[in-house]
Amino acid sequence: MLILEITILVILSVALFWQASLIYAQFLGAPSVNSNKEAILEAFKLAEVKGGETVVDLGCGNGSTLILAAKRFGAKGIGIERSPFYYLLAKLNVLKNGYSKDVQIYFGDFKKLERDIQNADVVYLYLLNSVLANIEDWLFSNIRSDTRVVSLAFSFCKHKPIKTSSANNLGRKTKIELYKK
Repeated sequence: MLILEITILVILSVALFWQASLIYAQFLGAPSVNSNKEAILEAFKLAEVKGGETVVDLGCGNGSTLILAAKRFGAKGIGIERSPFYYLLAKLNVLKNGYSKDVQIYFGDFKKLERDIQNADVVYLYLLNSVLANIEDWLFSNIRSDTRVVSLAFSFCKHKPIKTSSANNLGRKTKIELYKK
């Protein structure tokens, strides 16, 4: 009976941690929402990701986007996540899929990756319009002129896309936009 009680306590603790992490991320304006593989692949095709390039994912969630970049395109990945639950999940997914040498995951604010942003070949974003507006000046002042920025579903205010595409994401046709400095 004690083992059952401990198991229930562990499950409840994990569920509570997960919910608290979601609320924390939502409070910061960055809810965790997954996208489907086809939409991510279309975004990477639009950005013309190549082997050996560095893809930075701001708000990397469970890390699946960066794992896909490494697996399908041979890219290196760097992600940052604000939700403690999704940060740990991303670290576990990277390890489980065997990409710990190719994909690095960090916890905290996007600006923590300023040096990595400056060396990025591609920046992948699946962030709300309000978050994009909040980071737009910082992002475009810290990327190189040849860095490609690809945004799934949401748009920047000041910068206009140089190319667009679309994909089916979460049951809806979703726009994908490619930007440069």
